[in-house]
Amino acid sequence: MKDRNYSIDILKFVCAVLVVILHTGFNFHNEILPITRCAVPCFFMISGFLLYSDNKGIGNDRLKRNIKHIFHIIIWSTLLFALVKEGMAIRHGGLFFPSMREWFNFIVFNDNPFGFHLWYLNAYLYVLLIMVFVDKYKLWKPFLWVTPLLLLGDLFFGKYSLLMLNHEYPFVYVRNFFFVGLPYFMIGIWIKINNKSLLNMNKLIYMVGVICFTCTSVLEKMILLKIGKSPMREHYLSTTFLAVCLFLFAISFQKKQSSRVSLLGEKDSLYIYVFHPLFIMVLPMVIKKMPKVIDLSYQFMAPFVVLVLTIILTKILRKINLIK
Repeated sequence: MKDRNYSIDILKFVCAVLVVILHTGFNFHNEILPITRCAVPCFFMISGFLLYSDNKGIGNDRLKRNIKHIFHIIIWSTLLFALVKEGMAIRHGGLFFPSMREWFNFIVFNDNPFGFHLWYLNAYLYVLLIMVFVDKYKLWKPFLWVTPLLLLGDLFFGKYSLLMLNHEYPFVYVRNFFFVGLPYFMIGIWIKINNKSLLNMNKLIYMVGVICFTCTSVLEKMILLKIGKSPMREHYLSTTFLAVCLFLFAISFQKKQSSRVSLLGEKDSLYIYVFHPLFIMVLPMVIKKMPKVIDLSYQFMAPFVVLVLTIILTKILRKINLIK
């Protein structure tokens, strides 16, 4: 593709790797956890950036295609993980059926009861549905203006709720389309609108930003833990700045040639996101039956092993035409 910026595809792969690291338990997992939290915000920003056309919006046909695509993925991925969850419940002598509260959280807050990670797909679908309305009535400016308020809402009722309100709310109240999907999608659109001026800046500025906000993300966690005000929600003030700087740093390279890594990002990043928990669930059961040295090695290499196996699975499924 002539005008494609393959740097974005490389970033998509990097974000997929960060998600695997985020979800896979291994040595030093807690130490680097805050850094990985920028991955999903980046995914939403990438979507907003790519879908929006300068001064033209997104377009109804384009939105319909993307809604149909993501809805299709939600259906089969939910069915897949429903089967897995039911199989595990039967293995332990029971059955699993979501409660009314879980169904409510699924519909309202995107929290899929069958797969902990599938909330992203539902949140993205809701954002696209909102964009149909925004695009039709050209409400880009009002939604851009409200974006900072939504980001602050995530912090206020999320990671900083104990500090600000002395109360911890369930993380699903803020980890959803409204407080995560919508604002980061709109940031992607804002970057697209201001693309030329932002790319004229020295990319070293963005690199320094990535380094600084990586450090402050870890520092925020340490401080909140130290003062005993650290809720379960792992989304920090620095997470937003880290995600934005990482995104700008990536697109500033404007890579015009494809590579193996960019191809993985373009074709496989979403499927890595969807399938990787399968190996997170299965591998520990297999590893514990192996010699101790393999178990110890896995504690250090778990994300790498999960990533490689997920990529292999994705390639096989594409080869037999089960995915595109």
